[in-house]
Amino acid sequence: MQGTVLEVQLDRNTVLLMDETGTFTVQGVNSIPKGKPCLMQGKYVMVMGVIQAASPEPVIRAVKVADLSEQAALHRQMWKLEVEDLQRVMV
Repeated sequence: MQGTVLEVQLDRNTVLLMDETGTFTVQGVNSIPKGKPCLMQGKYVMVMGVIQAASPEPVIRAVKVADLSEQAALHRQMWKLEVEDLQRVMV
């Protein structure tokens, strides 16, 4: 998943992110040593992990977090296309 960091709650081990489809929660962020520096409000990040829940909003247990802020506009455009392509494959 990719999205913009809206809220960081390290005391709760979570981060709230938003993409074009809405918000989602990332859990386990305190266990990602190299991911913490990019967990700042406004950063555009990629999260790899395991889906914990899908409703009412997605919840992901993070395995890796990477900062994509430097070229966020390009990554946002590509992410939308990746999601559309995956939806076509799954149908």
